[in-house]
Amino acid sequence: MKRLLTAATFLCISQFLVGCVAGQPVEWQKAGPLDLAKGARVSVDCECEMPKGDLVYLESDIERNVREVLRGDPDAPDAYDVNVVITRYDEGDAFARFMLIGLGQMYLYGTVEVKHNSPTDVVRKGLFHKNYCLGGLLGCMATMRENVLPKVGPAIAEAIAEEPDE
Repeated sequence: MKRLLTAATFLCISQFLVGCVAGQPVEWQKAGPLDLAKGARVSVDCECEMPKGDLVYLESDIERNVREVLRGDPDAPDAYDVNVVITRYDEGDAFARFMLIGLGQMYLYGTVEVKHNSPTDVVRKGLFHKNYCLGGLLGCMATMRENVLPKVGPAIAEAIAEEPDE
């Protein structure tokens, strides 16, 4: 009985300190080969309500990360267009995250499309889902700008750099 009480106490206390974060990679629905030595133009649009500052931050972060992977000749035209569309943006509820893991989650969902410029065709098309479900004090203090948005650019760049499965 004493062990059970100790375990329950530990579980309750740990709930207020830590939880879980779910960071998912881009899932390609169509994944053709890319020439990483050619450059890309990046655009980010939003189909939902999102703060302008977060959209500007996300666009510059995605562009910086994608350009590290698709390194084109600065004097040559970009071979690819990388279009990212945000389809869901939800900052969640900090108090709910504090109370219980999984409540008040933050969501950032979107699509990624990589098009070849000449001829114009879709080389890769995929989805990304970023959820933040950390509980306790860390969940209460979490923000979209510090804990979710910085993970999108690296996830897209990493997915672009990976060789597609045959």
